[in-house]
This record gives sequence, C-alpha cells and structure tokens, in this order.
Amino acid sequence: MRTGTKIAVAAGLIATALMLLLALGVPANFLAGVLQNRVEAATGYRLRIDGTTSIAVLPRPTVSLQRVRLSGDEHGWPKRLSADRVRLALSFTDLIRGHPRIMELTIANPRVRLPISRKRISRRVASAIAAPPSQTLAGLMIDHIVVRGGTIGFYNREGRLESRIEHVDLDVIVNGSDRHPRVTGSLNWNGQPVHFKLRAQRRLRDPRALAVNVTLQVPGLTTQPLTASAELMARNASLAINALSGRAGHSAFNGWATVDFSAIKPLVRADIDFDRLRIPLAAETDNGLGHNAGGEPWSDRALNFDGLNFLDLEMRLTTAEFAVGELTTAPIVVETRLAGGVLNAKIIRAELYGGHASGTASLDASGPVPAYAMRVNLDGVDALPVLSGLAGFEHLEGKMQTSIDVSGTGASQRAAISSLAGTIDVDLSNGAIRGIDVVKLIHNLTTHILSGWQLDPTDRTDLATCSAQFRIASGVANVVNLDLEGPLVRVSGAGDVDLPAKTLQLKVEPRLTAGSISLPVPVVIEGNWNAPRIYPDVAGILDDPEGAYAQLKAVGKSLFGEATDTAGKEQRPLDSLIEGLERMFIAPDTQTPPLPGNAQ
Repeated sequence: MRTGTKIAVAAGLIATALMLLLALGVPANFLAGVLQNRVEAATGYRLRIDGTTSIAVLPRPTVSLQRVRLSGDEHGWPKRLSADRVRLALSFTDLIRGHPRIMELTIANPRVRLPISRKRISRRVASAIAAPPSQTLAGLMIDHIVVRGGTIGFYNREGRLESRIEHVDLDVIVNGSDRHPRVTGSLNWNGQPVHFKLRAQRRLRDPRALAVNVTLQVPGLTTQPLTASAELMARNASLAINALSGRAGHSAFNGWATVDFSAIKPLVRADIDFDRLRIPLAAETDNGLGHNAGGEPWSDRALNFDGLNFLDLEMRLTTAEFAVGELTTAPIVVETRLAGGVLNAKIIRAELYGGHASGTASLDASGPVPAYAMRVNLDGVDALPVLSGLAGFEHLEGKMQTSIDVSGTGASQRAAISSLAGTIDVDLSNGAIRGIDVVKLIHNLTTHILSGWQLDPTDRTDLATCSAQFRIASGVANVVNLDLEGPLVRVSGAGDVDLPAKTLQLKVEPRLTAGSISLPVPVVIEGNWNAPRIYPDVAGILDDPEGAYAQLKAVGKSLFGEATDTAGKEQRPLDSLIEGLERMFIAPDTQTPPLPGNAQ
C-alpha cells in the first residue's frame, strides 16, 4: 500500500473511531490509544501522539491532535510523517448516518521523510498501484485538505539528506461543488520559489483517465508561467501522460510522456515538440548559469544538480527555433539520456546562422562535484551572430569553422571555468574585425601606450583569413598559431588567455602586407580582456615611455629611412611608410584624405 493511501486510511480510521467515541463519551486520552492501535492494525504504520488530544462537538465535531508522528517501512525503506498539529472537522449528519466524512483536514508544519535512490532498484509495485482502495476507506470522503509550512526531506539508505523541499503550502479541494478536484500551492526547492495550480476532471468515457490542467510558475527562472493540459492514466506500474500540450511563456509545445514506477527511481520517457524554446541567461534570471559582463568576476554561487540523480530520462526534443540568450538556431533536434545522474545530450540536427552545428554535451552530477564536457563542431556558421549571442562579442565577422572539445568540473561558475581543459580550433574566412582599424592601431603605437582596444564603430579591418588554436589547461588557454591576414595587414602571434581572471597576455607581430614591412618590434597585449594595455615590446617602455619611444624611433629610422614633409619637418617612420603605400596604390590625381590617426 502506498504512503499516500496509508495516510488516507489513517485519517479514515480516526474519523470512524471518533464517531463511536463521541456517542459513548470516551475521554480524549483514551481516544489516542484507540487511534494508535487501529491505525497500526490497518496500515502497518505506527501512530504516535506525543501531545494532547482534544475533542469538540460544537459547532461541528472536531478532533485536534498535537505532535503526531506516523512511521513505517516499505521494501526496506523507512518513511516518516510528523506534524505539530492535525485537525479533523467532521460532518455531524454523516456521522449519524454511519458514513464518516471529513469536511476539512488541516495539517500544520508537517515534516515528511521519504527514501530516495540514486540507482534503479527493482521492486514489485504493480499490485500496489493497481490494488483497489482498502475496505477501511469504504464510504469515507474528504472534502478539503489544508497543509501549512510543510517540509519534505529526501534521504538515501544511509540516512543522509539528499534534497529538501521547504515551505510547502497546499489547498486541496477534493469534493467541491463542481466535483472537479483542485490543488493550489507553493513551495521552495533549492532556493527557488515555485507556485502551482492543478485542476482535474475524470473522463466519462474511461473512469480510469483523468484530465488535468496545470499552471506552474518559477519566478527565479522565468517571468512567464508554464501552462499545460494532459490526460493521465495509471496502468500497472506506469503512468501514461497523453495528449500533452501547453505553453511556456510565448512558446507552445505538445507531445507525450510515460513514467515507469517499476523501480524505486522512476524512469521518464518523453517526446516533446516546441515551436520555439528559449533558455534565458544569468543576466536575465540571476541564476548564475549564463555569461556575465566582461569586467565582472565569475559567479561563486553554488550550482546544484542533485535533482538529476533521482530520476532517469529518455527524451527526444524537437523545436523549430531554439534560443539561448540572443543565440538562435532553427530548427534543432536533440536526444537526451539521463541515467545514474549523468545527463548526455546529442545534437541530431541543428541549422545555425547559415551553417550547421553537431556534437554532444554532458553533465555528470553523480559525484560530489559536477563535471561537464562538450564536443561541438560548427561548419560554415556566420561568426558575428554566434559570438554576439553567446558572449556579447560584436567585433568579428565572417564564415567560421570551429571545433570545440573541452571539459571541466566545479560546483560554481568560477570553479568550472578555473578547471577547464581541452582544445578549441577556429578558422575564419572572408571576414573583418569590426570597430578596430589595425593599421591605425599600429600607427598609434609609435607615439604612446594604448589603453583598451581603441574601438570606433566606423573602423574596420578586412580579413581574408583568421585562424587560431587554443590549448586549455586549468582554465588558461594557450594561444598558438594566431594568424590574421588581410589586404593591408597581417598579424601573427601567441600567448595566453586566463579565463578565470579574464586577462590576456599575448605577443603579436603586426606587419603591413605591401612590401612585407613590419613594425620594428613585437607588440604586447596584456591586462583585462575588455580594456588591455597595448604597447611595443621595447625594454623599459612601462618605466620610461619617452626613452623607449625614442629608441623605437631610432630603430624605425634604420628600417624605413628618415623622411621629411614639404615643410621640412621630420615625420615618424610609420607615417612615411603609410604615405609611401598611398603613393604606390593611389593615382596621383586622386584626392585622398589622410588615414585616421596620421600626424598632420
């Protein structure tokens, strides 16, 4: 017999006993002993009443029990229920007729201790689910159930607390005027408040089928409620959920599901089709899961995925449009499998910004620290909307080929980033760097140290190719074979990107492709990746910029020669080089404004 049924049996016995004891005038202290014996004999559960027991006849028969405990054992797993107070209000007319009816059952501060398993341990429950109600419940009706301040704790065999649901408030109308059961309630799970409503109606064509309408709202995850309707039917050890349909915010979905209860841990199988599925990022939900601003530190908020251990799942998810933050794919088909606390997802089909995506991702919540892995390939994808949608990076465009193979562990965003390891290979063709003119940037480096990327929305550097390989260990990405090549400029280099600290330490060698003439020294890029310092790699430049630039200027003269303008003023070597390039490629009669940043 299931726990819920046994609790109902206990309530029925209390009501039946009360009917007899009221008629006989039995003292309340004797009532407690009678109830304990009757409940244990009928259910196998032990009832203890450690507080007072009181009976009232007017205005209607009522029994109040203080400090109640109900405990038992099923399949070797202990189950317990305790409450500060249980109050039953009965119908006097129904008592006289011999048909006990509980008009209202109120339970204050109940604490339920339930067993939960991380493994699928088989058990014979088919007969328990399909069994008819106990004869003890014959004629018993409960109209209204109220629960206030409840707590549900899930424990493993060793008695360790695995998870907890707190602040459970329920208002259940079992036999209302329209005879449609309704449940309204709220709870708090892992710090997230959850509000729900349920309305049920039995199908006339099949009394075993129950039509339900559900509204679920989780303010910490989304501002839009989830509404769904389905037809439920219990068959032996499973629950069939048919004709499932509903809306999650502005997205509609439909499908089916089954829940297999043949083992202590349930198995859910589902096939769900969305017209559009959107997953908000941390900036929208404050749940610590998504990307954050480049200057902000990674979140230390704990990530709790323990819930993945308490059910198994096989699901096929199809959506015509899938969005994560501002990143959108259309369409996408994903197959997911959850077993033993390990969630695996495989992309069967995904069209992404003119290209395709394929790969797998996994989340292992079976151990004390979550582990993550991702192997994804992007083929012919437009880089700008992908990088903008995922990381808010809007300065690189072109067709992208990318291979990502990374893994990590960590119970917070910062910990996961700090443990990241793997490889990322990127190739970009026929693109551009938006907001940055590399030629102008090189020119500016001959006069002063730059702070930040010197972004200008009107600037642009065309690229024929751009490639880089990242080798990641302990959250630090070593950049090898960085190579950017365009019509006027080529940049090669290497260095490190510290992902946890969000800093760069790169050394690059820029040169103008015409004549293969380079800046006399490499360029260092270091500091926060949003606003790094950029300067020529000249000894002592940070301690004595003027002296270092004088040294750079002398080196530049030896490479480019000393030039003067028409007024006899000395020009910087790079100015002379750029003007020479202009004379080389532009007809003499063409009027051309000077390049941005050139000395006038």
